[in-house]
Amino acid sequence: MRWGRHAALPSRLLLAAAGALALLLVACEDLNLPGAVTTADLVILPLSSGTQTPPGLSFYVSNAHTTTGNLLHSDGFNTLYASVSFPSGSLASLDGAALGADDSVLVTLTADPGSYGIHLVPDGLRFASLGRPLLSFSYARYGDLTVAAGSQYPDPGAYAAALAVWREGSLDLWTEVGSAGNPGFNVGTSLSQGGHYLVAARR
Repeated sequence: MRWGRHAALPSRLLLAAAGALALLLVACEDLNLPGAVTTADLVILPLSSGTQTPPGLSFYVSNAHTTTGNLLHSDGFNTLYASVSFPSGSLASLDGAALGADDSVLVTLTADPGSYGIHLVPDGLRFASLGRPLLSFSYARYGDLTVAAGSQYPDPGAYAAALAVWREGSLDLWTEVGSAGNPGFNVGTSLSQGGHYLVAARR
């Protein structure tokens, strides 16, 4: 019994080292992602002046059933800001450890101050390729499309049509991960992992 306790310590250290190596490999991969751009290369969609950032939300996601988390504006109408829908079986792994059919994970969604973007944590959460969650941003009411003035887009409609969802990698690098939606109303994508996502168009 004493041997078992001492033998477990190296295993935990190995798991921690493996996790650190995995994060390092992901960071290196981000440096080589095709089409990666910096924040300065993007026109990020802001909230209209005076609009408060929606409060964050924490909830459990289970592989046993479908779960949806909604970030809502505190405007008295519960106007949707962003929604993430997790189908059953969507959780693949957490920090490199595989998740089973009955496992659940506490997920937190936090809105970016003043703009359309969210942090979905844990960052180390990975989703099944055949059951990815769907992320959708709704900006018809509070999206400030006039931010495109002076850019390559001739009018707000052209900017809205170019909006996409971008995921942040390492060292302030962003890659486009989806642009499904209705220009002027919403934009969304499926998710492969936790992390930081925002709505923007190339500058």
